[in-house]
Amino acid sequence: MSMFLCATVLAFLPGPPLPGRTRHHDTRRQGWQGAMATTSTAEAEDALLQLLDGAGGRGKSLNAAQREQVDVLAQSLEQMTPSSDTNDSPLLPGRWRVLYQGAPGTETRFFSATSWKRYLSGDGPSPIQNLVAGSGAVDRLYQVLEPDRINNVVDFSDAEPIAGVVAIEARLEGKPAASRLQFRFSGGSVLVRAIWNGTLALPYPVPFELLGENAVGWLQTDYISPRLRLSRGNKGTLFVLAPEPLPNDSTLEALLAPAAPPPPAAAELPNEPIIICPAQFGTTADYADLLAQLQAAGHPALVAPLKRTDWFRLIPASLTAEYWRGELRPETALPFYFEALDAAVEATRASHPGQKISLVGHSIGGWIARAYLGQLPAERRCLIGRLVTLGTPHIPPPEGLFRALDQTRGLLTNVQSNFPGAFHPEIKYLCVGSRAVKGELRGGGLDGLLGAFSYLPLSGKAANVGDGITPYECAILPGADELEVDAFHIGFVPFAGFRLLGTTWYGSPGVAEQWIDFLSS
Repeated sequence: MSMFLCATVLAFLPGPPLPGRTRHHDTRRQGWQGAMATTSTAEAEDALLQLLDGAGGRGKSLNAAQREQVDVLAQSLEQMTPSSDTNDSPLLPGRWRVLYQGAPGTETRFFSATSWKRYLSGDGPSPIQNLVAGSGAVDRLYQVLEPDRINNVVDFSDAEPIAGVVAIEARLEGKPAASRLQFRFSGGSVLVRAIWNGTLALPYPVPFELLGENAVGWLQTDYISPRLRLSRGNKGTLFVLAPEPLPNDSTLEALLAPAAPPPPAAAELPNEPIIICPAQFGTTADYADLLAQLQAAGHPALVAPLKRTDWFRLIPASLTAEYWRGELRPETALPFYFEALDAAVEATRASHPGQKISLVGHSIGGWIARAYLGQLPAERRCLIGRLVTLGTPHIPPPEGLFRALDQTRGLLTNVQSNFPGAFHPEIKYLCVGSRAVKGELRGGGLDGLLGAFSYLPLSGKAANVGDGITPYECAILPGADELEVDAFHIGFVPFAGFRLLGTTWYGSPGVAEQWIDFLSS
């Protein structure tokens, strides 16, 4: 997969520019062109589309004579076209599927030294582009032309076992000649289908802003009709494209659109301030959308200031006898988290004096918040008015084997033993959980399998129900208010910072409002 992505990234980078052209001429093909001179555009289109019908790899399966015929038919259509500027054509915007791409009179191969020499000297197309275009893993290639950008979309949404799309975005910079669009590559997206109805949004690995003029190219369209477009790029590549109203996977392509702006913060923030206690490896950036929702609801909010590297401070605790006996204590293993909460409380207290503070603990942040409250002196604990936990595994594993294999190495047992249930009567507790995923070792797909392997060590039952990580029965504290929502455990990959687009989690719109109401009551 990584090799495929690297090839995809490089495939669309402009090579050294070729001299400008307005029409293609080749004296070697005068015989063909003369024969086609009396052919109508409809007949020429039919001949070209028939030639490409069923051609695999966007023309890769064609032999040299067939590729020659493609170019001759393309030139004939270009010469039949009136000299109008296709940039002004209402047919140009929209999604175009690539039926064929190749350099006229040449055969480009990835492992050919000649192909690389032609590319690097500006006399031929990219061998990497040819490799990607001809790959069987690529279902379709699109060019999506919009008023201000071109999206080059590599579609492998039907591939197994990894499905998704790669989109390379180019911003339009002008129309330097008739029928020619100049563009500059500006970014891209790598979207891969993942668990929990989500799509993993991976960072694009090319820093286009550092490429300077090497990121600039052009696309010239000398023929366009309701069913066909012929364009030539600055790499010397001929593109034969057909309009395609719908993408192969509309939900994936919808994720390529620019993200909607977050809801505006309320003009005033009169409600209680909130501190988010993040999941393991979670940072402020991971909760940006949730923070915006809280502020839109009138709550000043911040995330306990933890860095991902802070979690490495757990390593010394793992070298102690208490760790191996499963008897770790929060005050010795988690001082870095307590320090972050102390800093957040002090900052909130200074900016909102006299107001009670609410804690929102996500995943293990919920039981760490319980441990934090337990070790605070009464005069500090009185600053906290509410605790909401989201998908938190509150209940220690059952006695026996699962307790011996406790992933928290006794931390959760310690918290539950010393501060059971809704322990502090002066604090209002709300536990939020979900039954969105049933654990299944067979027949439940990746969601069910992950659920089974997560639920088993926490509850002793693989066939439990929960949010995909935490069983519902483990997410509820005795004596606390209880709220069941339809959501998954998390909407991002915390140790990497990648988003799970489309995954409905506890912080998603429509879900978060349900527990935010508790904070405002």
